[in-house]
Amino acid sequence: MGYFSLFSKNWRYLTFGSLLTCLGTLGSGYFVGLFNRDIRLEFGLSHTDIGLVFSATTVASGPILIWLGRKIDEVDLRFYIVSLCVGFAAGCFLLASSASLIAVGAGIFLVRLIGDWLIVHTAVTSMARHFGAQRGRAMGLGAIGYAVGPAVFPVTAVMLMEMVGWRATWAGIGGMFLVLIVPVVLWLLRGEGEAHRQFLKPSAGGERGSTVAGPQWSRRRVLRDARFYLVMPVAIGLPFIVSGFFFHQVHMVETKGWSLAWLASCFVGFAIGKVASALIAGPTIDKVGAIRLLPFYPLPMGLGLLALAVSNHPGVALVYLVGFGVSTGMWLITIGALWAEMYGVAHLGAIRSMAQAIFVLSVALSTVGMGWLLDLGVTFETIALGAIGYLIICMALSAFLALRPSRPAIVD
Repeated sequence: MGYFSLFSKNWRYLTFGSLLTCLGTLGSGYFVGLFNRDIRLEFGLSHTDIGLVFSATTVASGPILIWLGRKIDEVDLRFYIVSLCVGFAAGCFLLASSASLIAVGAGIFLVRLIGDWLIVHTAVTSMARHFGAQRGRAMGLGAIGYAVGPAVFPVTAVMLMEMVGWRATWAGIGGMFLVLIVPVVLWLLRGEGEAHRQFLKPSAGGERGSTVAGPQWSRRRVLRDARFYLVMPVAIGLPFIVSGFFFHQVHMVETKGWSLAWLASCFVGFAIGKVASALIAGPTIDKVGAIRLLPFYPLPMGLGLLALAVSNHPGVALVYLVGFGVSTGMWLITIGALWAEMYGVAHLGAIRSMAQAIFVLSVALSTVGMGWLLDLGVTFETIALGAIGYLIICMALSAFLALRPSRPAIVD
């Protein structure tokens, strides 16, 4: 089934997935990082200080993510996503009205936990579960949202900050979620209640998911599988590197001699690269499997980092962001399909939330670690070269995983 046929038959669900991936970018490191300088200046923080705030809130979200992420396996999807929208709006309003660093931290905590992690978790989990053998193509179409967000939100945010300030910008985002997004997602998910009741029906073995085919792994079984521990260093490579560079991007612009408006406009290249690679990765995964595509995702990012390390020319910003975008698109679809491919979908929410919690920890270490290095005087060029070394290790490890014979799943 091609993309057009798939969308024509499932346009509501696919639009829902694309909308969530788009909105989730509002909680990502690249978007929150746009407000980095204004928050630092208003509260008198160093690069290490703001990195610690970001990292502390990110680490705190890890255990909560494990608990909340698995709830998507248990509750109606409509209730789940509306609750997330309300929580994200609350985080926006906290940032907009913050009078102390504690309030800023609480706002960042909610925006990051819900936006970058749980909203995207909802999109990927629901599409992977709903589309089965077509999940690669479905997530490829869902990746359109990943492209729209970086293409529109950074430029819009910079313009709004210049006109009304960073606080009013966050207040506007929160209002949009309550007034616009909640009604739209409820409309797109019309009829989801019956689908959820069918999913919860017990199978012959007493497990939920009687409509799910194939062996299904529980989270406890996954934790005893050696493949999980081999995949994780590869899986965290992209969020670890991207989060550090995006969160400290304002300082990078200053050291490179670029303008923030120019960097924001280059996110269009990031968006195009992300969606193009995701659309190619989707049908590829449906044909050959996610594990075989895994070794290739670090290549474009490595080229972007190399350009960043050797030149300060403004055009490097576009090369760097296109490379990051292509790798991000491949990573999102590959990792999104990988857990379902390896472990089934009956417990996918619980398994993905566990992996996401590890991603959260890697992001926290990345942002505070890079802030510490910058305060020590380490240049972005040196950091980029170190990141390239890590990506080489990721490619070698993922190639080893792809060449290993597949292991039969254990039925829980």
